Amino acid sequence: MSKASFSARAKAAGKQLRMIFRHIVFHNGWIKLIAVLISVILWAGLISQDDSLTRDKTWQNVNITVSGADTLRRNGYVVVSDMDQLLSNVTVTAAVPQRQYETAETSAYNLRVDLSRISGTGKQELKILSTASGTYGKVVNTVPSALTVDVEDYVVRQRIPVSVTVTGDYQNGWYRDWYIPSPSVDPALISVNGPRSLVQTISRARVFLDPDSLDWTEESVLTTGEIKLYNRAGELVESPLLGITTESLMIDSVLIEASALPTKAFSTEEQIGLSGSVRDGYRVVSMKISPETVRVAAKSEILEQLDDLPLDQYIIDLQTLQEGTTVFNIKVQKPSEDAVLSNDTVIVTLEVEKVEE
Repeated sequence: MSKASFSARAKAAGKQLRMIFRHIVFHNGWIKLIAVLISVILWAGLISQDDSLTRDKTWQNVNITVSGADTLRRNGYVVVSDMDQLLSNVTVTAAVPQRQYETAETSAYNLRVDLSRISGTGKQELKILSTASGTYGKVVNTVPSALTVDVEDYVVRQRIPVSVTVTGDYQNGWYRDWYIPSPSVDPALISVNGPRSLVQTISRARVFLDPDSLDWTEESVLTTGEIKLYNRAGELVESPLLGITTESLMIDSVLIEASALPTKAFSTEEQIGLSGSVRDGYRVVSMKISPETVRVAAKSEILEQLDDLPLDQYIIDLQTLQEGTTVFNIKVQKPSEDAVLSNDTVIVTLEVEKVEE
């Protein structure tokens, strides 16, 4: 076969192949489209099953766990910085496998700050830690990646006394229709723990008893009062870093016990009488009685039988008075051993003057 003949046949074969290819490309388009879609689906399925292929997923305002606080205190330190404020705006990015992208959550990475790593006071840096997940991948970026916190010595101050302050209409144990001696508290001594700068300022603890908030019954009344801490200047000291304990138990209130007796009031003017008259040529200018009212606190059965104030002298004989001022100190007697008097003496002052002719 000559070269010319072979070349002609080759050109003819190439032309025929080009025509076949053009026919495939420009005809049966829907078959081609289906083939392409099937190819894309198969490719996407293979990609989604490949754990080596990941996508970055980012979360904002992530909740970070703070751990190790108890260990830190046992080591003698406490963080005084506001951890909630420092961790209020944390952004986390994780490399998540394709097939887990939609279901991935930050809880899978155990994001945390470990306070037990602190070993001194002053400015300390704490990294935000994370744990890789076999299912959801690992954290690749955290903003911020670390925190700078202030650390102080953790100290305990023991045997701080607790006192009761009664508010409202209450004076010297007397409250409206009741007598309430100084209430007692249990426990009477507490311990305060926290940062040295705060604990060293605490000098006393108080609880407040509002008589209006109680349903009074005779004899014993029990209630609770929230503990308030004060410094030497009498200023309230409040901080979530301060703890109150008794016998190693955390508390925030104490038991208040008060004994209560009902009372009965007597007008002293109605209880004291005058007899006779002053000598001729004299007259009574004034008569003053102090106090005007005496209250008696006793058990209800005693008060029910008490019609008059038990005085050791009811009548003053005017015939015995001399010119000038005369003072009578009249003792008030207790109607029973456990009774309480608002005043144990009634003072009567009489002034006598000579009548000018």
